[in-house]
Amino acid sequence: MEGESQPLAPLQSTSKSLPFTKVWEQSTEDNNLTLYGFRRFKTSHLVNLRFLEAEIAELDHEIYQVGLKSTRRAVSGRDRLGLRLSRRDSNVPEETEFVTQEMVLKLRNLLKEYDDALASFNKIMSMQTFSLIDDERQSSKRTDLHPYEVYLTRLVRVDLGPRTTQDPFYRSIHKSLRALRYWITSSKKSTDEEKGSAMNKNMSYQNTILIADMLSRFLVALAAAAFMVLPLIMVSYQNMQRTRLITISICIIVFALLISATLKTSGVATVGATAAYAAVLSVFVSNS
Repeated sequence: MEGESQPLAPLQSTSKSLPFTKVWEQSTEDNNLTLYGFRRFKTSHLVNLRFLEAEIAELDHEIYQVGLKSTRRAVSGRDRLGLRLSRRDSNVPEETEFVTQEMVLKLRNLLKEYDDALASFNKIMSMQTFSLIDDERQSSKRTDLHPYEVYLTRLVRVDLGPRTTQDPFYRSIHKSLRALRYWITSSKKSTDEEKGSAMNKNMSYQNTILIADMLSRFLVALAAAAFMVLPLIMVSYQNMQRTRLITISICIIVFALLISATLKTSGVATVGATAAYAAVLSVFVSNS
């Protein structure tokens, strides 16, 4: 009857492969890897950027050709853009035919999409990542992937800050932990298949980011303590001043090289840390 309100249809899931119950389970998960871990679609982002880049490049070429044809003034002496050597097309439209409101709006929209996509991709790529193999609950659902693909797949942690303070030493530990996890998982799966046993219902997790951070801090502190204590012990058993200076000089050089090679520090930070280290050793030598 006209004027009567019709009952609303039930809300359908936006994805046939992922019903609402699964979405609800992931959104209320106790484990942080499942709760805050999301796919970053790296390749799809890159494909989108390449498409936008190609469209803008085509339009940019046409703009240059029309500009070279329409300009009447001589190229400036510096020629910063290299316009004097630019190749010119034979069939170039007139300025009035090419520069239209439609073209300007198209250029603005493409550039806005391109700039936003670049900024968003840069932000995504700077986020903390972990391997899909670290989260057995999510990896068990990706039946379309080979175990090695699961190991290579990265997910982002939306609850953590960007990767601005990571150093090569931390990344090496993180990479080693992922490789160890892959080896353990592969060995366990092979053993279960040989025995014909069912899969364990208790899903395992490995917070590689936290473990790598703790291990890197501990090892750096241990190495710093060793660099402070060992030279002092060596110098205490040396009587000649010349031998002491050689020992201290070698320790300072090795310390500076290790700081530069293993930690992501700037040149100024390396010089400051080396100077502080040299000052401590020099004070000990002068007082002994």
